Amino acid sequence: MSKPLFGGTQAWPAFEPVNDTVRGGASTSSWTVDSRTNFGTFSGHLDITALGGAGFASQSATFDPPLRLGKRSRTTGLLITFLAPPRLFSPPAAKPHKLVVALKEEKPSRRPDGRRESVTVYQYTIDLDNYRDDLESAPGDDEEKRVGDEEEEKGGRASVTVLAKWDQFKPTYRGRPKEDADPLDPEHIYELSFMCRSNFGEQAGDFSFDLVSLAIASPHPRGVGTWFRHFLEIVMAPFAWMWNLVAGFFREQRGGGGECAGEGAIRLP
Repeated sequence: MSKPLFGGTQAWPAFEPVNDTVRGGASTSSWTVDSRTNFGTFSGHLDITALGGAGFASQSATFDPPLRLGKRSRTTGLLITFLAPPRLFSPPAAKPHKLVVALKEEKPSRRPDGRRESVTVYQYTIDLDNYRDDLESAPGDDEEKRVGDEEEEKGGRASVTVLAKWDQFKPTYRGRPKEDADPLDPEHIYELSFMCRSNFGEQAGDFSFDLVSLAIASPHPRGVGTWFRHFLEIVMAPFAWMWNLVAGFFREQRGGGGECAGEGAIRLP
């Protein structure tokens, strides 16, 4: 089960660029929405020359009051649906292929000079090369990660949905892991960002990622079934014991002596 958040039948929020130009870099980014499909495209150029191998480009949407994605006990994470890279597309090894979805649970503030103050950022990374159109499945993926795929109306490219669990959003501060950070609180999200970063020279150049939708994932209703099965086991236990006792008595009367297969099992007509 899921609750639509952005994309699909829901409008996307307003995004604004937050690039490495605030630190003297030269990366650029843009966000556009196709009025026909409501797909959002995050694109731009990731430069690593101005900052000596480092660089990032991002588009951010802020929320005040904060966006409430649900309590951790009642939600699983974000369902992120995107278009897979085109079939038989062979980009240079360094071409950007990793998309970061970032969440902030602190209200962004600015310094007197207009620059943004650094806060803890919770990041989930998707390597789109693992979901190329000419691959049947991503290496090492599973049901919890790759939820589904289908053909979309953009060049016949397949859409892929991944489940980004709350615990998989890793806390960072100024691009580095923040080990002492609290787990992400999805009830207080002040900022959502799509980011492309160099990973210290690992990728650079032009990039374009097509986002289909974001949705809030609810836990699978397996808990209800488990509870009901346990209830039936408790209620039916005395009757099962009585049935076994009676069945055993009649088997002895017939001279079965317990030699029949499946002795002790309850068999209904």
